[in-house]
Amino acid sequence: MSYRTSHFSTKWERALLAMHGATETDGFIQATFRLLKATVECEFVVANLRNVDGIPMVVRHSGGRVYGAEYMERFSRLNPSLHHVLLRPGLKLLPTRGHLPEGEKLHALPFYRECMQPENWRHSVALFFWGLLPPIPQNVFCVFRPEDQPDFEDDDLARLRVVHPHISTALKRLRKQLKDRSTHDGMAEMLRHLPVATVLLDWDLNVSHQNPAAKKLCNQWNGRELETTLPPSDLLAVCQALKQNWKETIRQDSRAQVLKKQSLVHASDLNLHAEVSMVLQQGSLLAYPGFLIHLFDRTPAAKAMEPLMEKLRMLTAGEREAVMLVVDGLDNQEVAEGLSITIAAVKLRLHGAFKKLDVQSRSQLMARLR
Repeated sequence: MSYRTSHFSTKWERALLAMHGATETDGFIQATFRLLKATVECEFVVANLRNVDGIPMVVRHSGGRVYGAEYMERFSRLNPSLHHVLLRPGLKLLPTRGHLPEGEKLHALPFYRECMQPENWRHSVALFFWGLLPPIPQNVFCVFRPEDQPDFEDDDLARLRVVHPHISTALKRLRKQLKDRSTHDGMAEMLRHLPVATVLLDWDLNVSHQNPAAKKLCNQWNGRELETTLPPSDLLAVCQALKQNWKETIRQDSRAQVLKKQSLVHASDLNLHAEVSMVLQQGSLLAYPGFLIHLFDRTPAAKAMEPLMEKLRMLTAGEREAVMLVVDGLDNQEVAEGLSITIAAVKLRLHGAFKKLDVQSRSQLMARLR
């Protein structure tokens, strides 16, 4: 029997929309639980979400329980169906019907006594979602029914086959979304520690990121004592001009080269320079550009610091984080706690930084950077 989404209820449609709209892991899991319960009648649902290395990240019961790695290892070791799954990478649905024995033979299985009976289930259907690294599915959702309820029928399996691609699409979208968010947060942290004054703007010229060095020079450029997060108006005007040039050029020829960079000197303080660059996403006409502003102080004192600044730019993001905390007076233990890494990792980062900055000790490092 073939099913279409029109065969499902309004409740199912609302659950489907909620799942596709989820932006966090917890919200996605709960929305998928509701969707599966609206798809087939079941007692409970379990989610087993893994990362790309196959390590369990989240194993959760729709009733609120969270399973540990030890339980899941025992579940996998005792499960007679696992061998069947491993031989069929890409398998989407697996009901217990036909893959577990019946009656006394089932009751004699350690899997039944240790996993099925304590959790009060007898019938199930697993929905598998495979990643890039078989032989095990990367993510699994499983619906369950207890002993006193009938097994899942062909009609139930047909409904689950309809919902499977929806869950798969939502999983891929959420994974990419979380990856992009992590990259975004990492970029913000890297910019925060960059010695170069850096501002990132989106298409609407809203500030996405601005490090402390940029705030200082923006204030200096604006001639203000109070700190502001707004870039100088003449730099925003350059961004507007680049935007207009981009729009006019793309309108005539989508493959044409556009003006992507422009330099500017402060109207009255010739020591203040800026470089405005348009950041284009390659190969995507749907994505709007953003803007990157670098500000430079060309006073004699600032120019004397340029060789050191060049060396600071050679540091990795991890080395720069460790160095900044050392300059703040933290010892290795405090740096390790602040960065959530081991003391050995701190020492490794500082060793690399010392070598690049040509210093021999923490005191030399602190004196030089201060």
